Amino acid sequence: MTSVLDERSCPRHPGITTRLRCSKCGTPICPRCMVETPVGYRCPACAGLSGGAWGDLPGSLLVRAAAAGLLVALVVGWLWSRIPEWQFYLALLLGFGVAEAMAAAARLRRGLALQVLGIAGVAVGLVISRLLLLAELGPETPALPSRLSDPRFIAALQLRPIPDLLFAALALLIPFVRFRGAR
Repeated sequence: MTSVLDERSCPRHPGITTRLRCSKCGTPICPRCMVETPVGYRCPACAGLSGGAWGDLPGSLLVRAAAAGLLVALVVGWLWSRIPEWQFYLALLLGFGVAEAMAAAARLRRGLALQVLGIAGVAVGLVISRLLLLAELGPETPALPSRLSDPRFIAALQLRPIPDLLFAALALLIPFVRFRGAR
């Protein structure tokens, strides 16, 4: 006769035997993977932890999220090239706009794949804005290598460490924080 409290191996850590069970699904859980919830200990799957794996989201949600983030990045990148003096606000709009558009398209999910796509989307918006700012400078400016040492060129493209690159880093940090971990 077997008892419900028989020791079994944890499916995530096969070398560990345990008597603990998930309060929702009954799967054996060890102290390393158990998650304390208001209704008892649960396995990571029932506690809602995704672990940040790439395969946590269906491909269709990733494609929708990437498309939504890219659309926002293109619009804000274009807007940034038109009113570059608003760079702090546009950095916030770019970071939050990309992250929230992607979150809505991905049904408020989180994970590593969304983090990477969100950061890539923000980077696309930043590059688009700089390319459009470069186009505004006109063809009469000297060749690119000699322009990289010109402080006026650096200022026009908003490439100074403070505040320009700091604002870019802020925009890149927003999707990283928005999609880290799991709910």
